[in-house]
Amino acid sequence: MNLVHLGALTALLTLTAGCNSESKTAPPSAAAPGQAQLEVKVDAKGYHPDTLQAPGGQPVRVSFTRTTDEGCGQQLVFPALNIRKDLPLNRPVTVDFTMPASGSVAFTCGMDMYRGSIVVK
Repeated sequence: MNLVHLGALTALLTLTAGCNSESKTAPPSAAAPGQAQLEVKVDAKGYHPDTLQAPGGQPVRVSFTRTTDEGCGQQLVFPALNIRKDLPLNRPVTVDFTMPASGSVAFTCGMDMYRGSIVVK
């Protein structure tokens, strides 16, 4: 096999591995030292809790776990952060970001019917 074919094969394997890994949700990893950790459950009525607090200007990790197929909680959106994630049933999905110095960061379901926020404390 010449180098051109070997390079093409390597590229194909890399693309295939990337496709396979995207279809799975990675297990949550440990939060960084000093990073606020928050947890939210998603059910047929919305987010619980729907308002959380975190220190301003600090890194935050929020873990969302959808507990039912009822309702519209299958997707999670942080509009201001341009984040959209699918929420598989009973599997935590984490979102990492840095809180603004003041104010809040809103999150919604994909249909904008469930709403929540993280408020700077």
